Amino acid sequence: MLSRTAFASVLLLARISFGYKQPINYLDALEVLAAAYADPASVIDGIIPSPLSVDVVGRVDATTTFVGQELNTEYLFGLFLQGADENTTQLIGTPRSVTIQSSVVEPPVAAVSFISEMEFSTVNMTVPLQIDMFISFDDDMKIVSYDAILRRVGEFMAYTVPYLAPQIAKELNSTTTNVTELIELKTATDVCAVSTQYCTGDNQQYESHDSCMSFMTALSFGESWQGGMNTGWCRYIHKNMVKYRPEVHCPHIGPTGGDMCIDRNYVQVVDTNPFNQTLLAYNSSYNVADMKGIPANNVAELVKVQTEIVSMTTVAFFSVPAVLYMLILYMMGKATEFLLSRLAARYREMSFENRRNTVTYVLDTLVTGVVLVLQLISSPILADKYTFDSVNMLKASALLISGLYIYELTYRPTMRWPLLIHHFCTIFAIVLILSVLARTGHPALIAAGEIWLFQATTEQTVFIGLFMYRLRAPLRWTRDMLRFGAIQSFLFKIGFAAYLLAFWAQKLEQFHSTGDDVAVSVMLVTIIVLLMCTQIYGAWAVWCLARKVNKSMHPIQRPNLSSRTSTTSTFIEKMDV
Repeated sequence: MLSRTAFASVLLLARISFGYKQPINYLDALEVLAAAYADPASVIDGIIPSPLSVDVVGRVDATTTFVGQELNTEYLFGLFLQGADENTTQLIGTPRSVTIQSSVVEPPVAAVSFISEMEFSTVNMTVPLQIDMFISFDDDMKIVSYDAILRRVGEFMAYTVPYLAPQIAKELNSTTTNVTELIELKTATDVCAVSTQYCTGDNQQYESHDSCMSFMTALSFGESWQGGMNTGWCRYIHKNMVKYRPEVHCPHIGPTGGDMCIDRNYVQVVDTNPFNQTLLAYNSSYNVADMKGIPANNVAELVKVQTEIVSMTTVAFFSVPAVLYMLILYMMGKATEFLLSRLAARYREMSFENRRNTVTYVLDTLVTGVVLVLQLISSPILADKYTFDSVNMLKASALLISGLYIYELTYRPTMRWPLLIHHFCTIFAIVLILSVLARTGHPALIAAGEIWLFQATTEQTVFIGLFMYRLRAPLRWTRDMLRFGAIQSFLFKIGFAAYLLAFWAQKLEQFHSTGDDVAVSVMLVTIIVLLMCTQIYGAWAVWCLARKVNKSMHPIQRPNLSSRTSTTSTFIEKMDV
């Protein structure tokens, strides 16, 4: 079975491969980081890809700045893995579980607060440590910059050390009761053991083990925040990385401290920005070339553009999928016209208006069929089983139906008032629900939209029957299809209308504390009544047409089908349900 880390990584890669770049992807990436931190071996052993980019730059307030994937991997993951492998008491705990306490995402930057349960196995103790981070991601959702704070790390050590001290004294056979002296002895013992084992030849730092012990015991252990300064605490931290690359890390535990355990200037540390990508979310996508020559006040205006929150009702919001969909509908209409004119002689004999109507039957059948499939796939929403993909499928369904109706309104030369009311009410209902959903966020509105859309996606049999009627399909088949379509459509529309009203009473009526919620309730009932009137009228018209076809099947009453000038026929010629 996949570990939690591997599963989270696979999920993140799957989302990225499908082109998603939504806040959920950044939350997934934070989960991947948390899982990797709790299971460092998965990264060190290459079981999962590193969550870090090749040129990552990271800074930890209690230590220092780390540059590059290899160095950051050693300090973020190898540090804790090595400590866990030791059979003695360690001053640095081993993370066993990591959870996200809070997070804010403003792509491509995320601010997160992790709670890591740090285990000290030799004393059977687990203590939480809070880690706050600002993280910047690249286009592949890899971490390119991070700035980490170990919140209350001083309190963390003050809490844990008294519990660790007796066990450490036992392991070192020490009789001292001074905790500070004991910790300094522990630090010296562990650092010198690592130096003697790994720092040999060109990497040797001390003349002997005794000289190492003399230096380390004379060196101040330091405070918890001095993990990146010339202290014993800094060398204790770095000793866990020595075995990975002795040539790099041996100087860090030596007398000089290399480039890690050294004295630092406070002002210089604070004023230095080491990151190769800004952690300012609003301008992280603007590089130097973008900003060259642009006045400062205009840069501020670009920041407003970059940080604009786009919603369903944002003015001047350009929806690329909606525009492309309208273009696709246009091409589908033209392709249908071409095929029918080549394959159906009856189509060529029709008036311009009837040809347009016939084309809409084909488009209506195809598009509503696709939407019906999407609705059925996302139907677990009706049982409160919401997923990111199912909600997006439902939003796509709303776009497909509203776009189809708008295209039909412009494509047909004329439309009777029942069909106009039906299309306008449906479009308005979609706009209303999506707008109020964006403002209130009530999940029940998503389910209400799912139910409502069935009013528009269960009419395929009617469209097929009307198409057969236009093209003079065999009379018995046409009659049966029209009869079935009239009954099926009527029953489905009444059923889903009743379902929607019951759902509203159970789930939505309770939210009558704001104007938006009241508006939804008032318009929902009003629109349902109007739609029911048009649907009943349309079902009656289709049933009457089926009766007309049935009469034409009897020789005595058989009319001239080419004329079709009765009241019902004329109605059907201009109004399709």
